Amino acid sequence: MSDPAADAKTGSKAKTSAIIAAVIGFFIATGVIAYFNAGKVLAAVAPIGLIGFLEVIAAQVILFAPLGMAWWVVAPGETLSRSPVFMWGRIAREAASDVLPFSQVGGLVISARCAVLGGVSGGSSFGSNIVDVTVEMVAQIIYTLIGIALLAAHLGFGAEGQSKLLLPIVGSVGVGLAIVISFIVTQRKGLEGLGRFVQRLAPSAAEHTAEMGRVIEEAYGKPARLGWSLALHIFAWFGGAAGTWLILDLMGHPLPFLSVVAIESLLFAARNAAFVVPSGLGVQEGVYALLGPLFGLPAEAALALSLLKRARDIAIGVPVLLSWQFAEGRRSLLEARTGKA
Repeated sequence: MSDPAADAKTGSKAKTSAIIAAVIGFFIATGVIAYFNAGKVLAAVAPIGLIGFLEVIAAQVILFAPLGMAWWVVAPGETLSRSPVFMWGRIAREAASDVLPFSQVGGLVISARCAVLGGVSGGSSFGSNIVDVTVEMVAQIIYTLIGIALLAAHLGFGAEGQSKLLLPIVGSVGVGLAIVISFIVTQRKGLEGLGRFVQRLAPSAAEHTAEMGRVIEEAYGKPARLGWSLALHIFAWFGGAAGTWLILDLMGHPLPFLSVVAIESLLFAARNAAFVVPSGLGVQEGVYALLGPLFGLPAEAALALSLLKRARDIAIGVPVLLSWQFAEGRRSLLEARTGKA
């Protein structure tokens, strides 16, 4: 039996830790930008202009179509007409992680709530969401391995100092792989423990634990759908690199697409290794400042890229989160009027 007081205390500690990590990350990010001359960084942002920034936003929004489909395809029994709900939930997952002082786990809960508000059952929403997150982690590991190979080829195999740069990255991939394996084992063999974990994240989901377990088992029993989901996620990772390539081109600092893939894949490996830091604050700026110059991108331009990506994420995330809050409020009002609990 779960102790509500203990769960509330655990949740409070997690929120406090996330806020502290966000504050520390903010000061690190600010420090990195100041070190490389904030004036030059802001000057590198200017060439993109308003029209260019709107193009960047549009490119990112389009990317959520395959991401939403990747989630929908592992949700057993959900019709194609429901796919827009999963796209909305997928954008909300990203928005919560990018805009709010939450880790990626908080985004998972909010995205599941969006799916519920769109008519998906609680068990199906949380269960398929967990499977989708797992598949996405596998896709990211593949993407990161490609990035490691591209970086090694760029630096030259066996080059002096290469191992000092690659070893931490390989280590982060190893951590990610261990997390994926343990996550899958938990889902397949320890659904009771997984149910307690989800209940702590979202107490309202406790009643759906049994259905959630059934959905997870059914999803893993359909390898073809898992394959489609994996392919869509890998496509989306490369699509994200294309969005970054677009930003750099509009800034007047174009890079070869494969160089962008290398930088982006290694960036997200680092962000995942530091998953407790909301939005990768400080981590993203540090990685860009380190890797950008290796591929011919000046540090100030790399940091300008980071600022533009954060501005893009806020411009997308805030309206999406407001739409989620509006939907929650409307549902609560409807339940109050109809006398439902």
